[in-house]
Amino acid sequence: MGATKTLDDLNTVLADFSKQIERIRNSPEDVEEAFRKGAIALAAAEGGTFGGGPIGAAIGATYGAITQDDFTGTMQDNKEEIKDKIVELLSKLQDAIDGLKAPIALLQVSGDWLNVQTEINKARNWVLVKTDLRGKWSGAAADEYFAAQQLQVTATDTASSNCDVMSDCLAAASDAAWDFYSKIVKDLIDFFVDLGAALAKIATGVGAPFGASDAIDALGSMIKIAGEYAKTLGDTLLAQKKIINKINSSTDNPRSFHNNKWPEIGTGSLSIDSPNSEKWAAR
Repeated sequence: MGATKTLDDLNTVLADFSKQIERIRNSPEDVEEAFRKGAIALAAAEGGTFGGGPIGAAIGATYGAITQDDFTGTMQDNKEEIKDKIVELLSKLQDAIDGLKAPIALLQVSGDWLNVQTEINKARNWVLVKTDLRGKWSGAAADEYFAAQQLQVTATDTASSNCDVMSDCLAAASDAAWDFYSKIVKDLIDFFVDLGAALAKIATGVGAPFGASDAIDALGSMIKIAGEYAKTLGDTLLAQKKIINKINSSTDNPRSFHNNKWPEIGTGSLSIDSPNSEKWAAR
């Protein structure tokens, strides 16, 4: 998978994905325009052939413009089939569209955990430096104090380690999503090359039957590929579920967090008379 993707990486691939989805949504208009031009071109060609040169072609083009929706029979059926397949393709991509915001959120939260880790490490260092009384205090009360202090240090170490787990796990989930969307973007770009070529044929009029066939084939192939995304998305979600389980495991009663609570230092623990009314001695 390589290095963890940055926010810029994710923004780029998700923007590309959104752009491709918008192209699909606009495709029915492109189809209508291609068939409109095809009808005009075909009528002009027929007018030129049967109506006497340029004048006949002009008359034919005018007639084609008036009757631009009059591709009848198979061609009209093909146009509707192409538009229906565009709707089907969007439907196949709906899960990917719904999950569009997740990768950004995952990486943002991943970075937040590293910020939390920094603050925890500052707190740990403060405890180590500011509360270290070794060499200045001895006796039973001192021993109890040092034990309580060590719990605090261990808790900060555990919390810092958990931040690493959180950040790494969320970044891994984000990377998996980046791979998923990158694959879709590449496939859609390739698809639009084929669809664009097919619509260009339709617009010529005489090439319309071949263009319609090519468009239907291109959409059929893309729909099949989009259907396979469901499995890929399922695998991605399964990986993310494992990641969530790892996060839950690392945060459920971690070391020094008895009953999932930060270790407390009660006033009794810090009393100079604790634990056996034995005064502590400074030296």
